[in-house]
Amino acid sequence: MSNKQARLTHSQRSPAANTRGSETVRRASRMLSWALVGLVLFGINTVAAEYLHHSGIVTYVFTRTLLWAIVPYLCTFVLLHRSLHLPAIEGNSLVGMSATLPFGLLLIVFAAFHIEYSRGALLVGYITTLVWSGIGYRRFVQNYVPVFGYTDPRTLEQLEEVLAMPGATPPTPTRFEFIHAIEDAVHCDGLMLDRSATADPERTRALARLKLSHVRMYSVERVGEMLTGRVGLDHIDENFLDDYARHYLYGYVKRLVDIAAVLCLAPLALPLSALTALAIRLESTGPVLFRQARVGRFGEPFTMLKFRSMSVQPDATAQFAQRHDPRVTRVGRVIRKYRLDELPQLWNVLTGDMSLIGPRPEQVPMVDMFADTIAYYPYRHLVRPGLSGWAQVQQGYVGTHAETVTKLSYDLYYVKHCSFALDLLIAVKTVRTLLTGYGAR
Repeated sequence: MSNKQARLTHSQRSPAANTRGSETVRRASRMLSWALVGLVLFGINTVAAEYLHHSGIVTYVFTRTLLWAIVPYLCTFVLLHRSLHLPAIEGNSLVGMSATLPFGLLLIVFAAFHIEYSRGALLVGYITTLVWSGIGYRRFVQNYVPVFGYTDPRTLEQLEEVLAMPGATPPTPTRFEFIHAIEDAVHCDGLMLDRSATADPERTRALARLKLSHVRMYSVERVGEMLTGRVGLDHIDENFLDDYARHYLYGYVKRLVDIAAVLCLAPLALPLSALTALAIRLESTGPVLFRQARVGRFGEPFTMLKFRSMSVQPDATAQFAQRHDPRVTRVGRVIRKYRLDELPQLWNVLTGDMSLIGPRPEQVPMVDMFADTIAYYPYRHLVRPGLSGWAQVQQGYVGTHAETVTKLSYDLYYVKHCSFALDLLIAVKTVRTLLTGYGAR
């Protein structure tokens, strides 16, 4: 893979004098300072609101609501900080998610406790938060090109192997610098290390001194995950299961969220389902629902429901969905584009066979084939399959064995890093998919 394709650059730098702290710490302090400066904007808004109140243009509720808006403003920056492990290229979605969620929760609090509020003031606070946090994230995170130091050229070759996967989105722009001694990494965002390198006492002491300077150290695999949102399949080891075990409690909370979300979506999903079923029935004969055995959590098979989008084929075999597939009906093309064919899977979510967010469930014969040909493929079944997943919003549908390998790297990234921040990001990008029809086949 060329540097142009990977959007990575590397250079050599002579040893430099140590500076106090590290670029990682300085970037964190800049983002914090940006959040504190933003409070000045709310102060200006409050003073202006008081002036308008004394002029009889707005009521005292307007000023009070602006003060309430400071809470979701601060929560927005907390969420952005908590989601910094996600690829910076997802900045627009992350900022929108981080700003919208706290203000949405504030609205729920107002309604639940019958607190009087001003919609205009809440809108001013939301727009201020969205714009200010967006500028800060773009300036200090998204547009910032991180610098990773390395002492062994082999680590850069290993990273290129992680990045070279067909059908994957481009990695985040990054710069790599060769350093002659470990101590010289103090001017970098982090030091990239080969975990398999032979340890010696002098190297261990140098790494310990570097940690005291707040310089973070990353394995080649971790750098690859940060840049791409994928897991390097050639570097998975037995520690992968340890990462998954940290999310034990998260699974129970997520199950409660799934049930609550399906019940909230039911008033919208039921009429849409009735209209979709009617359109299918009017166009062609055959069952409205399509039932198929898929593989769920821990490899257990279950029956997945979908609205039928293809002509009835009694002898159909498991195969990849193709572009312009002749089996797809006219109604089928529409409901596939906007994912309306997957509405019946809300029942699968309610019964516990699926989740709203997770790796897409695969057909049993294809799982059997992939388990024999792709190492670590069964690991994707450690979590419940989902209506939408990290691979779907990043890559779309796959049509080849090689693209399936890339899809697995996205799925395992989700299994390893599953969190509410990642789930919310997938949900935001799924909405974009529903509106644009991205990746439909």
